[in-house]
Amino acid sequence: MLGARPKDQFVTATSIRYLSEADVASLLPSIGEQITLVERALRDVVRGVAHQPPKVPLDLGGGAPFAHAMPAAIDLGDAGGRVAGAKWISGGGGAPIGGVVLVERPGASGLRGIVAAAALTAARTAAVSGAGLRVAPPTTDRARAGGALSAAIIGGGVQAVTHRAVLQLLAPGAQAAFYSRRAASELPLLPGDRVASSIDDAMRGADIIVTAVAFDTAPREIALDSITPGATLLVIDYAATISGALVAALRARGAVRVITDSAAQFDSTRAAGKLGSALTGAWPAADAQIGELLGGAAPSGTVTTLVNHLGISACDLVLADAILTAAEERGVGTLLPR
Repeated sequence: MLGARPKDQFVTATSIRYLSEADVASLLPSIGEQITLVERALRDVVRGVAHQPPKVPLDLGGGAPFAHAMPAAIDLGDAGGRVAGAKWISGGGGAPIGGVVLVERPGASGLRGIVAAAALTAARTAAVSGAGLRVAPPTTDRARAGGALSAAIIGGGVQAVTHRAVLQLLAPGAQAAFYSRRAASELPLLPGDRVASSIDDAMRGADIIVTAVAFDTAPREIALDSITPGATLLVIDYAATISGALVAALRARGAVRVITDSAAQFDSTRAAGKLGSALTGAWPAADAQIGELLGGAAPSGTVTTLVNHLGISACDLVLADAILTAAEERGVGTLLPR
C-alpha cells in the first residue's frame, strides 16, 4: 500500500497500478454512484458509443470452471476520454469466482492499471440490477397503490449482500425473504427480513425478486402463482432459477416484458443454449435494453418485468476506471514496473 503523495509522482509512463481485492473494497464509490456509472455505460452501449462485443467463453473441458474474456472500449468524454480494456473472470463448479480488469487509456501511457475483479463484479452486477429496477419498477397492485414493497432474494452468496444493499437504497423499508442453502447467520438480513422455507414461500407476494443462485444449480419447480403479476424480477443467474418454460407461462398469464443489458450479448448467450434448452424451454429474445429505457416513462398497467442481465465489460470498465482514479488520488495500490 502506498502512502498519499502528489498525483504526478505516482502516475507515470513506467508503472502499472495493481489494485487488490482489499484495495477495491476500500475504493468502491457509493451504491448510488455505482448505479449512475453503469447507467452511463448502458446508454453508450445502446448509442453505439461503447464498443462492446459479446463475451468470449473459453472451453476448459468437462466439469471445469467457466472462463470468460470480455473486452470493451468506452468514451468518458471530459471525465477521462477514451478508455479501453478487458476483463478476465473464471470460477464456478465449486471454485471461487475471481479475475482482473485491465484498464488503459489509448494514446496516453498504455496499460494504466490491473484491478482485481471479484468485488468489482459483485458491485457491478448489483448496480446494473439497480439501473434495471429504476427503469422497470414493480407494477403490482401494492406498488401502484404506493404501499410498502416486499422483496425476495434467492441465493445467499456475495450477490445477495450487494443486492440487499441496492434494495435498501432504491426500495427503502422493503422487507426481504431469503431462500438459500446458507444458514441465517450467513445472510445479510436486515430488521424485518426473514428466511423462507421454500423458493415459493420466498417469492409469493414479493414485488421485487432477485434470483442469484449458482449457475450449476439444479432446476427447481416454481409455482406460477408464486410470482405476483406486475413484479420485477432481477435475474442474474441466466436460466438457473427462471426457466424459459416459466417465462412462457408468465406470458400466457398476462403482460410480460424481458429487458437486458446488451441485446447482442443476450442473443449470443441464447444461441449458445445458455438461456434454456428444448427440455427446459428457452428464453425469448429481449424486448428492450436497459440503456434504451433510461429516462423514459414507466410502463402503464400491470406488467411483469424480467430484467435478465448477463454482465458486460463496458460496465466493469467504467467502474474500474473510477476506482483507479480514486486510487491515484489517494495513493492506494501497488506500482508494477513495465
